[in-house]
Amino acid sequence: MKGLLFLKTRAILGGFIGLVFAALTWSGALDSVEDLTVDYRLRLRKPQPVSDEVRLVGIGDRDVEAFGRWPIQRGIHGKMLEILRATGVKYTTFDVVFTEPSADVGQDTELKAAIEKQPDVTLAYHYEQAQPGKPAPEEEQAHFIAKEAAGQYGLDVNALTFVRGHTPVPPFAKLSAGYGAVNVVPDADGVIRRVPLFFAHQGKLYPSLALQTIIAALGLEQGAISVVPGKEVTLVNTPHGTLRIPIDEQGQYRINFLGDLDVFTPAFDYFDLYQAVESGDADYRQQVAAALKSRIALVGIASTGNTDMATTSIGRVPGVAVQATVVSNILTGSHLRFLPRWQQALQIVLAGVLLGLGMGSARTWLGIVVFLLMTAAWGVATVLAANANVILPVVPVFGTFGLATLAMLGLEAAAMKQDRSRVVSVLGRYIARPVLERLVDTEQSAPAATERRELTIFFSDIRGFTAWTERAEPDEVATRLNEYFAAMTPFIERHGGTLDKFIGDCIMVFFGAPAADDKHALHAVRMALDMQREMTRLNENWSKRGYDPLHIGIGIHTAYVTVGSFGSSAFLDYTVIGRGVNLAARIESQAEGGKILISARTHSLVAELVRTAPHPDLTLKGIPEPQVAWEVVIA
Repeated sequence: MKGLLFLKTRAILGGFIGLVFAALTWSGALDSVEDLTVDYRLRLRKPQPVSDEVRLVGIGDRDVEAFGRWPIQRGIHGKMLEILRATGVKYTTFDVVFTEPSADVGQDTELKAAIEKQPDVTLAYHYEQAQPGKPAPEEEQAHFIAKEAAGQYGLDVNALTFVRGHTPVPPFAKLSAGYGAVNVVPDADGVIRRVPLFFAHQGKLYPSLALQTIIAALGLEQGAISVVPGKEVTLVNTPHGTLRIPIDEQGQYRINFLGDLDVFTPAFDYFDLYQAVESGDADYRQQVAAALKSRIALVGIASTGNTDMATTSIGRVPGVAVQATVVSNILTGSHLRFLPRWQQALQIVLAGVLLGLGMGSARTWLGIVVFLLMTAAWGVATVLAANANVILPVVPVFGTFGLATLAMLGLEAAAMKQDRSRVVSVLGRYIARPVLERLVDTEQSAPAATERRELTIFFSDIRGFTAWTERAEPDEVATRLNEYFAAMTPFIERHGGTLDKFIGDCIMVFFGAPAADDKHALHAVRMALDMQREMTRLNENWSKRGYDPLHIGIGIHTAYVTVGSFGSSAFLDYTVIGRGVNLAARIESQAEGGKILISARTHSLVAELVRTAPHPDLTLKGIPEPQVAWEVVIA
């Protein structure tokens, strides 16, 4: 029953700690750290497929070398657009911002003409400022896109906390093309993990570059698009059926990074397109055309050292790769799936409960093993789930495991300490405390079986005890004897003695074992002095109650004796034996009430530290030669 109650306590404790971390998760306090673990999982997982409808056309190092200088002349962009049209590209998006007119007006004219020939193009623009929040109270300049071209999607935009664009910077000319904003809002650590799908501006929503590409390439009308802040953007009646894109309260989409530029295969640069036309290699031209036909091509800068590099969850990648990834995610429905807050909270609490049940009444090392195994298992589970685009909570679960393990090991330690204290408290009444502490303290070795050691042996006895018990009432005998032992026993522990036994009214104590004590003789004598003083106090109290006084005689001897555990396999007694023990008992038998007699050996060890007086030599029973004795003077 006790084990079940303890197991229940562990489960409740684990669940409570899980509840604390669940609350932290719900509040968003752990989001920034959790994001780091999501980044790591995206880098660990196996390669993810990219939509076959998306092609990447990078403006790379070869293009800079082939076409003379940077920035590449806009006429080159126009020629490449014509080549893309010739391959049968379904839609082209430029992740290149043409904000200022060229020095050569003819270059702008060429690009403008190429775009007007192929209106299935989206151009990029940006806002000078873009950040989440409510609209500024002042009226901003009119958007360069006609207001009627951007829908509100049935929302009160002014009440939203979507990312807001301030002061839009348009391309160099207004063309019959689509337009998408390229601003992103990095997280606090500077990493781009989310992109806005819409920007709020002057009471209307304007799509991002990636979303505009999807809308235009799939030919969607405004009525096919619905926006639910904090939940999803829904695109209906598309060639892919209904597309659901999860967004947060700020209208931002969590990017499911599939990899660097290498995941977009086949991918091309301008020089590849140029070669397909100019080389005269029909097979190569056909190969390029087959790879691009009916696809969405995203064009962007991919050269070494370009300024359009984004710090993302998987590292530094060109900005066009971010846009291409978002387009691919939307077309394939490959979104990162974060569990609802309540489901995360439930998982975290259950993790704490399971850890508590798993640890049971574990020892410290076993508890650590359980913690490591459960942590490793959850870590593997989160990576496997990430391969399926499901993001499980890591930081709160690991935090629950760690804190719950510490708490439970602390609980175990406290329980063990309580048990030890209870054992020492109970058994300390029957076993000498120094011996008992050695037995229950794992950091100390148990007393040796037997050993030869110089110890100081102490005996005390109440003078006239037998005669007194015959004339006293039994209740008085029991009461005064218990009071006597209760008063004397604390001095034994205080001076480092080991209580051997009570023999009727006799107390036997030895000093110097089991723990070594270089001053065992001095400690024995000082204890005897304290006991004689205590007897004076006891007699004063007894006198007030009408009892006759009692007096004790004390004998102390220092000698080499055998000390250790004596007995059988079923019962052992830690005691001392030898001639020295008998001699100490004989000395005590010659001590008058209120006197302390010590042997010559004991006197040699304490003479300079306590006051003594010579005593007549003792003739002791069973010992042929007289024994030199000294009396300790009681101040």
